[in-house]
This record gives sequence, structure tokens and C-alpha cells, in this order.
Amino acid sequence: MIEANSSSSESETPLDDAVDRPMNTEAGVPVTAVSQKFSPLRRMRISRKITIGFAILVLLTLIVAGLSYLSSNDASQKIESTNRLRVPIALEAAAAESNLLRMLSTTRGYLALGDERFRNDYLAARIAFESNLDNLEPLLAAEGSEDQLALLGQLRTALNNYGEKAEELFILRDDQLAREPAYKIVATEGTELAGNVLLDTQKLIDDVAKEPAVTDVAVLEDLAEFQSSFLAMLSGLRSYTTTRNRSYRSEYIANSQVNDLAWARLQARLVRGELDEDQQALINTIDENRTAFLVLPEEEIFPVLESDAWRQDLLLFRDESVPLADRMLALLYNITASQQLQLQVELAQGKNSLTNSRQQTLTIGFIAILAGVFLAFVLRANIVGPVSRLTIVSERIRGGDLEAQAIVESADEIGVLALTFNRMTGQLRSTLGQVRQERDRADNLLHVVIPIGVELASEQDFDQMLEKMLVEAKSFCQADAGSLYLRTEDDMLQFVIVRNDAKNLTQGGTSGNAVTFPPLRMVDEHGHPNRQNVAAQVALTGESINIPDVYESEAFDFSGPPLFDEQIGYRTHSMLTIPLKNSLGDVKGVLQLLNAKDPDTGDIIPFDPNLQQMMESFSSLAVAALEAYIREQALRQEIQQLRIEIDEAKLQKTVSETVDSDFFQDLQARAADIRRRRRSNQAEDKTVDSGQ
Repeated sequence: MIEANSSSSESETPLDDAVDRPMNTEAGVPVTAVSQKFSPLRRMRISRKITIGFAILVLLTLIVAGLSYLSSNDASQKIESTNRLRVPIALEAAAAESNLLRMLSTTRGYLALGDERFRNDYLAARIAFESNLDNLEPLLAAEGSEDQLALLGQLRTALNNYGEKAEELFILRDDQLAREPAYKIVATEGTELAGNVLLDTQKLIDDVAKEPAVTDVAVLEDLAEFQSSFLAMLSGLRSYTTTRNRSYRSEYIANSQVNDLAWARLQARLVRGELDEDQQALINTIDENRTAFLVLPEEEIFPVLESDAWRQDLLLFRDESVPLADRMLALLYNITASQQLQLQVELAQGKNSLTNSRQQTLTIGFIAILAGVFLAFVLRANIVGPVSRLTIVSERIRGGDLEAQAIVESADEIGVLALTFNRMTGQLRSTLGQVRQERDRADNLLHVVIPIGVELASEQDFDQMLEKMLVEAKSFCQADAGSLYLRTEDDMLQFVIVRNDAKNLTQGGTSGNAVTFPPLRMVDEHGHPNRQNVAAQVALTGESINIPDVYESEAFDFSGPPLFDEQIGYRTHSMLTIPLKNSLGDVKGVLQLLNAKDPDTGDIIPFDPNLQQMMESFSSLAVAALEAYIREQALRQEIQQLRIEIDEAKLQKTVSETVDSDFFQDLQARAADIRRRRRSNQAEDKTVDSGQ
């Protein structure tokens, strides 16, 4: 062990070069402790050892990285190409196929049910499909696939043809006479003939009933049976024409047979002369109309009704629209299949390249690890070992053993540190004590200030308060949907809470669902105010805007679907947008309500101007919540800044006290004196050697 000595001779021991040469007893330490010869590695400075070690490690790392880069470059390029073109094309093609199927299904739904929602869904699906095609075109052009672009052009042509056929189908579906020829015959010519038969029959009944006799009663019975059976025939024919249920055809045939018997009896009475001339004329008229009517079912109505042409819209859909849809699906499948095949090929190539790269990296990395382990072992023996033993001595001192001394094992900085270790023990303990005191004061301050800030923040739930503001506003105005925006420092309107009852959409607030809508720009990239967006306009002017129907507004451009409608498939009618202003007139956010509902009928109506004034007063509550939140954030920032200042002050004080200490000043003076003496001794040694 080298023991420190406070004599004047020890003060002359060199600090930087004390272990570069053997020491004598005048240095204040035993000669046996420092007169040993160190190997060149142990005499080398730590900085040089670390430089050499890190240079070797850097060289090995560069070799591994370079070889890995060369081996994985091809895979990276393939993966980049796949991510840049192939994957977007495949996704767009898949989305286009989905929207095309939606177009076909909604067309069928409208033809089957006639529900206007299917027609609206068809239009939305077509718009989405056209958007997919627009997105595919630049991607395919970037890929340089002329065949794919040609298929895309054919697909657009087929889509235009399909759209024209769809409009024809919708028009046919809305016109029952045009779409159902059999029904048209019954509703027009058939109804006219049947009406004439029934009117003339009733006239005949009224005429016979004027002076009833025994024979007239029998005639009336036949007329009544003829009239009722004819009505039943007409009813069955109408039902069969409308439903195509063959049971109604059987009903028609059965009543037709009954009607034929009744008519035969009336004809027999006509032959026997039981009817007068006027009655005979009515019978002849009835016979003409009845004969013309009976021809219609067998020759016109039944053949059409029992063929594929009974519904012209369905026939047009089957013969023209479906082939167009099949062609579009086939074209889209060709594009999708080609892209998927190419994607599989590129992924396989990338996988093979990555496998080769991984094998090369493992091989080279294993060699580098072996070299690194050897280098680490050498450096550990020369740096870590002495440092560890010096650490043990420091641990003994930390435990209270102030007599613990360090052994000089090398001529590097660790040896110098071991030589001067005991001299700095007292100062180190004093400095550490001061540091602990400063740290304790800082921790106490943080443990008091920060919990106060957290407690103040926990006294009110900002998200719940804002959510309540929006929910209460929706309920008060009978609104179907609503949004709450906050104004950011960079003049953006950030969605905070979104609620939509019709779409069952709940985002932000206490819902736990993140808001997916992007912020709204209040100004464009040129610094011009965004006057086309309602919420941005309200935030800029601080004035409320009440729009009865956004698609009929002249002040704003709603020629296309608004962002909110387009993203969730919604239809905005009425809109009420209110700024959230504080007492100074500064706009902190925007409250927007959509689609006010009539409380009695549930229909969408404009927002009542009286409710608008009430909501403008109600918005002051939201402003109070916003300003409370801003104050809370400011308090947190102040606490953080206070903590940083405390840490900096503590560090500056510690450094200042160490540098200004008497021990450090004395240590610098001794180092300067030791350097002078060493240079003098070296000069004397050279003189002696030259004399010898």
C-alpha cells in the first residue's frame, strides 16, 4: 500500500508523471511500491488505450456494417419498391373491388326494394370507386405498366356504361307502368274493358230491377253471379299481375269458369227472348268488352308475366348491367391478380436477400464478437481491473474506513488517481456532503410544489367538463351531432370531442377513443385566412354562424361533401357554429352542432336563432374550462422550469466550491512545482550520462 504523507518532501512528488520513473524515499512513499518496472501496455495512458480499443471496435463495426449494407441493399431496395408502389396498388385495387361490389349490391337492393337509401349508397360507392381508379392511375403510371393502364382505361369505359345503365334502371324502377308490361296492360286496357263490363252489367241490373217479375228475379240472380265472378276474376288477375303468385292465377281461372257459366245462362235467356231490345243491346256491348278483356290474360298478360320480361328493369339489369359489372370485376381482377403476383415475387426476392444478409451478418458478427471479447478482456485487465479495485477502496472509505489506501498498479491515469486518492478523500467527503444537502433541499421542494400542482389539477376533470359542455349543448339544441375544437398556438383548430348519434360515433373526452379527424387550418400556407371552412371562419371573426342547409349555402363552398360527411358517410343539413371567447374577446375554441331535430317529428330542421343566442351565453362556461386548463398547464411548466433552475444552481454551486477550495489551489501549486523539479532532475541525469 502507498500511504499519503503530509511532509514537505511528499508535496514535491510529481502528479502527472509520478509513476513514469522509480521514486525514492524523498517522495514520501516506500521505494518498493513504485520502483517496479511496468509493461508498455501498463505505462500507456488510458486515453491511448481507449482510443486504440475503440479504433479496433469502430473498424470491426464498420466492416460488419459495410458488409451488412452491401448484402442487404438489394433487399432494402425491393422492400422500398414494394412499400412505395406495390402495396399501395394492391390496397387501392382491393378497395376498388370492394366498392364495385357495393355498387352492384346497392343497385340490386334498389331494384328489389326501391329504398332511396340504396340509391344514395350506390352514388357513394361509385364516387369511392372512381376515387380508387384516380388513385390507381398515377401509381400504375409510376410503375410503368402500360398493360395495366390499358386495363384501367377499359375499366373506366365500362364504369361509364354501367353508370348510364344504372340511371336507366333507376328510372324504370320508379315507373311501375314502364317496368311491368303486364301490370300496364291490366292497369290501362284491362281496367278500361273490365270497367265497361261492370258498368254495363250494373245498368242491366238496374233496368231489370225496375219491374221485377218471376223471370226477372232469375235474370237478376244470373247477373249478380256474373258481376261477382267477373269482379273476382279481375281481382285475381290484378293480384297475379302484382305478385306473380300462381295461386291467384288459379283463383282467376276458377272465377273465369264460374263467370262463363253465368254468361252462358244469360245468353240462353237472350235466345229465349226474355230480354227487351235495350237489355239485348247492353248484353251485346258487355259481350264485346268481355271478349276483348278475356283475350288479354291468355295472349298478352300471362305470356309476359310468366317470362323474364315481366320486370323490364330486372331484365335490363340481367342482360346489360350484370355483364358490364362482370367485365369490370374481371378487369379489376386482372389488375389485382397481376399486382398480387408481382408482390409475392418481390416479397420472395426480398426474403431471400434478407436471409442471405442475415447469414452474412451472423458470420461476420460472430468473428467481430470474438475479436471484441478478446479486446474487452485485454482492456478489462488493464483498465476495469484497477478501476474495480480502486472502487473497492472507495467503497471502504464510503463505509467509514478512512485509512484505506489504493495500490499503484500502472503508470496511467489510474495510477495517478491511486496516488492522489487519499489526498482528495477529505475534500470529496466534504463535497459529497454539500451535494447531498443541496439534493435534499431540491427534492423537498419538488415533493411540495409538484404534488400541489397535481392536487389543483385533480380538483376538476377537464375532459369530462368539456364533454359535458358538448353533450348539454347537443341535448339543449336537439342536435344529432356535434364537435368541440381547441385553438392551438400555430392557428389550427384541433378536434377535442366528436359525438354523432346517427353514426354512433364517440371520440375524445372520457370515451377513451382517440379523435381521428385531422386539425383544421385557420390560415393557408400563404398566410391567407381560411374563409371556406365554417369553423375556421368563426374562429377568425369571433362571430357565430347559423346555416339552415350547408349544401344550399352561398357563403361557403359545399359543392362537394364536407370533410366530416365524407369521412363517416354522413349528410349534414343544418349547422350552428359558435366561438368560445373569453372576456377579452379572444377565441379559444369553437363549438359546432349539426342537424337540429324537431322534438315531435324527429325531422332535421334549422337551428332556432333564439337557441343560438342562448348557446352563445352558454359558451362562456366552456371558455372558463379552457382558461382553467391553460392555467394548469402554465403551472406545470413553471414547476418544470423551477426544477431545471434548481439543478443548474446546485451544479454551479458544487463546482464553484470545489474550484475555490484551498485544497484545490494548493494542489495546483504543488503540481506546478513538481513539474519544475522533474525537468531539473532530467537535465541533471543527462549531464551525468554524458560525463560517463
